[in-house]
Amino acid sequence: MARVGLITVALSCSVFIFSGCSEKPLPRINHYVGDSSQNASLTVMAQPGQNSGPITAGLLLINDTSAAGAATLLSEKARAFLTRQVRERVEGATPIRVAQVLAADGSSQPQGSEALAKLAREQNLPYLLVAVFSSAESEVPAYLPLTGDPEQGGGRPNVPGYEAVNYALAELALVDAGSGQVVARSDGRAWARLNWLYVPKLSNAYPVIHRSLRVAPIYPQEADAKDILRSLTADEALEQAATRLHEAWAKS
Repeated sequence: MARVGLITVALSCSVFIFSGCSEKPLPRINHYVGDSSQNASLTVMAQPGQNSGPITAGLLLINDTSAAGAATLLSEKARAFLTRQVRERVEGATPIRVAQVLAADGSSQPQGSEALAKLAREQNLPYLLVAVFSSAESEVPAYLPLTGDPEQGGGRPNVPGYEAVNYALAELALVDAGSGQVVARSDGRAWARLNWLYVPKLSNAYPVIHRSLRVAPIYPQEADAKDILRSLTADEALEQAATRLHEAWAKS
């Protein structure tokens, strides 16, 4: 079994266009794994041992909507998308290999690292990777150019619509099933904006999603526009979290 040590690194606050040093939403993962750090501004991350190999883990994905102002629960389709993305991004960045995706009753998620470790042991898994996704959302009326977003060169006439901004937080924790210890943690944040006309058929440029880490806009189907907004923002936050985990392993 790979030995996993602990290293504590300070994370600087990410600067977002809309929110400066955004703290929306507040961290949620401590509600599930406990507070394993001395300071909320520090993140505990893992360093594998000198001769460590792949780390086999189960994956438990949690969509936390318990905080005030939280966005609506993700659809099953969005959860399936994020489950695939966690596996792909984490396996591409670290020695962690997801052997099994675990399910937990949404009304009674395991609380505390020991409960999570027990869940892993019941499946004969040495580690459990916990991925917690949460987001906050704001929505305001807006006048939008008929031909597209102002940032993309759209012009008059302005027509009534709205702007929804989703702020996502992705938090990762690796729990040792034997000891119940959290041996790796990281997080990432992102935002995305959905613009939509109140009468969408006036223009084929809406609805449109603009993301924090991408230049090209996304044109979702009207029926799924908000769910796609939330899942894309969550994936960008996950990308940051996986990158930070990779950086910790690379320093070992």
